[in-house]
Amino acid sequence: MKKNNQLLVAALGLIMAGCGTGGVKKTPSGVEYTVHKSGNGAQLKLGDTVLMNITQRLNDSVLAESRKLVGAPVPVLISKSVNKYDLMEGLALLHEGDSATFIIPWDSLPEPRPPFGKKGDKLKVTFAVEDKYSAANQTAKDEKEIKEYLDEHKLKATKTDEGVYVAVNQAGSGDKPHAGDTVFVHYTGKLLNGKTFDSSLDSTLRPGMPLEPIKFPIGQGFVIKGWDAGISALNKGAKATLVIPSSLAYGLQGSPPAIPGNSVLVFDVELVDVKPGKAEEKK
Repeated sequence: MKKNNQLLVAALGLIMAGCGTGGVKKTPSGVEYTVHKSGNGAQLKLGDTVLMNITQRLNDSVLAESRKLVGAPVPVLISKSVNKYDLMEGLALLHEGDSATFIIPWDSLPEPRPPFGKKGDKLKVTFAVEDKYSAANQTAKDEKEIKEYLDEHKLKATKTDEGVYVAVNQAGSGDKPHAGDTVFVHYTGKLLNGKTFDSSLDSTLRPGMPLEPIKFPIGQGFVIKGWDAGISALNKGAKATLVIPSSLAYGLQGSPPAIPGNSVLVFDVELVDVKPGKAEEKK
């Protein structure tokens, strides 16, 4: 599957926060907020990546909900404030588990403002902090989910050095591809819950596009790391299931809306053909 470098855009708008519960308070920069729920987790700090659900409203009408847009909490890097209306200063006061709504008079928003508001309106942004992101914790979570998936589907898989689980369903008779070779691969990609997000064999997922194998040079970074590692382990003609941890797929950002952040991915693949690349010149 081709790499998608598109960064997550989930209508964050503004990053605002505060601490404490009860009544209307103000952040250090003067934005009003109300804390609905006070969590008991660790306090956030600069450099933390935080997973949170964000809801934006104009007055009482919902504009956007990150959970509906991307299907998972949105990652936000806690960084130093650069202006009043990013208000990272307030976010750094929150704890894991906090939920708060911040109220911004429409006239206070910096220009250019979106066209859907008018003078007197109020933008209300609710942040619900789920937890901090930890690469080590995510790796452990992925491994647990992968083991459960392999057991449930009775797949006998071998783990590559990179960390991809490869279950060969039909052995190939040709050679394995080498870096620089062009491979031709049919595939169907799924989430662990079985939901298919892409396939080279399904016209309903690729309307108007020919149903043909994807082709790419192996080991050159044209696809996610899990594909380079998994396809390299197959012989030409092989059919296999690749189970790829999130760090070797689309990672923390995911590939919304189809692939939430931190998703383990499952690909049923067939290595249809391998075309040798050019031999490297000797130095």
